Formats: sequence, structure tokens, C-alpha cells
Amino acid sequence: MEFAFLTILIIPLYIAIPAVILYFVIKIAVKNALKELKEEKKL
Repeated sequence: MEFAFLTILIIPLYIAIPAVILYFVIKIAVKNALKELKEEKKL
């Protein structure tokens, strides 16, 4: 029973942590891309 309870707590972390990291990586990439486009006067 204890193992099943721990699994219920841990599995969402395996999904949430990479999702949060991916969110911030994409956010930073988009921010940098917009900055470069503004510098090139294309936006």
C-alpha cells in the first residue's frame, strides 16, 4: 500500500518537472528570437 501511495505522488513529478523546464526553455528561446528580430528591424 505504501509503494502505491508513493507512486501516486512521484509519477506527476516525472511529468511536471520536465514540462516546467521545457516551458522556460521555450519562453527564453522565443524572447531571444523576438529580440533578434527587433534588432534586425524585421518586427
